[in-house]
Amino acid sequence: MAQIYRQAKRRQPPAKSSAPTPVVGLDHQGRGVVRTPQGTRFIDGALPGDSIRYQNDGKYTARLIQIVTPSEQRVEPPCAFYQQCGGCDLQHLELSQQRSHKQQVVDELLQKFAGTQPESWLPPLAGEAFGYRRRSRLAVYWNAKRQTLKLGFRAKQSKDIVAIHDCMVLEPVLNQLLVPLQTLLPKLTLLRWLGHIELYAASAPVVVLRLSDWQISALSDDDRFLLEAFADTHSVALWFQLDNGESLPIAGAPTLPRYSTAIDTPAKQQQYELPYAPGDFIQANAAISEGMVQQALRWLDPRPEDAILELYAGTGNFSIPIAATGAKLTAVEGVGRMVERLQANLTEALGHGHNGTAIQANLNQPQITLPAAEPRYTKALLDPARSGAQHAVTMLAKREIPRIIYVSCAPDTLARDAGYLHEHGYRIKQAQVVDMFPQTHHIETIVWFERES
Repeated sequence: MAQIYRQAKRRQPPAKSSAPTPVVGLDHQGRGVVRTPQGTRFIDGALPGDSIRYQNDGKYTARLIQIVTPSEQRVEPPCAFYQQCGGCDLQHLELSQQRSHKQQVVDELLQKFAGTQPESWLPPLAGEAFGYRRRSRLAVYWNAKRQTLKLGFRAKQSKDIVAIHDCMVLEPVLNQLLVPLQTLLPKLTLLRWLGHIELYAASAPVVVLRLSDWQISALSDDDRFLLEAFADTHSVALWFQLDNGESLPIAGAPTLPRYSTAIDTPAKQQQYELPYAPGDFIQANAAISEGMVQQALRWLDPRPEDAILELYAGTGNFSIPIAATGAKLTAVEGVGRMVERLQANLTEALGHGHNGTAIQANLNQPQITLPAAEPRYTKALLDPARSGAQHAVTMLAKREIPRIIYVSCAPDTLARDAGYLHEHGYRIKQAQVVDMFPQTHHIETIVWFERES
């Protein structure tokens, strides 16, 4: 038999550590920035003012090897899981510096990609550093062969799960469920179908079990007994969420949980408790969400003579406070079940004579269809997902709506959309960083656009 000679593959030598190198900045993902003759590198865990050694591990990224001289901004992360868990990534940066960094990121991206800046910045809207998160998703992995469970969060830049029994950013009522859940789950037959778990803490704690390729008829009597005992012992409601998005109560209180929103103006002060189905979107930080709603209303200044268009309305976090002022509101949401919930919430909160209308429309397509008899809108508010509102801002600018309040959870897409509005005659009157997610690089911002007359 003929033998074909193949040259042995050369093994790449391990990357060498750099010489001590200064870190000159942070990018919008919270990574340290170093400048080298070969180009810029982005490094997790590095801070401006650090002198570090690093190893290249990608075209533009590197791995932190050693902190030679620490930055004055550096603090000791208090979480025992911080080095492995991918949930938080800025605990090593002093809290006030986190907030300053977030405002700087937004300001720089607006300058670079939108060619504009706010006429003024309000101080960051800030709250508790820890124990603030009322909504979270837990990853689950069950090794049937070894009979071992991992319940926790994904590792940094990995699909691996870091088992967590104590999370400092969760609201205490949710944090206290982690260990009991790790005890419960291996006892359940349904564990084999379990995709992930979601935790909510609003009017009462809710545990949602996300089940893939599963039918409600498959629930065994033993599982039902264990779930009901867990719900009773820990005073929680247990829900299933199926592949089709349907949420079903299975143990504990069967009624819908509620979250708070409020209106606080010279003319009216009132708190509203709004029902939501587990799986519906609610903001993760309750206190900051209410503060953000109040700031949006101050800037929007809704009046009875206004016709206001709200986009990405969800289940009513902004909608109910806006409609409560007497302004005529058209609230647009893309998810059908949330539109139904929003309309019901408007009626429950404000009565049958309210001025709010909830409609369903796909806001992520070039042609956005609104009611044929739509009014001439005087103001607009939008709160899109991280992908931003490229088509929505095009529609708003075409209608020449004089005032737009934009709530953003992604500064890069905010800058893109702000650039379009700037090109079409809008200026940024004011802006404010909303520290919805302390200890992480995630940046929430609220921006007031005003059209030049």
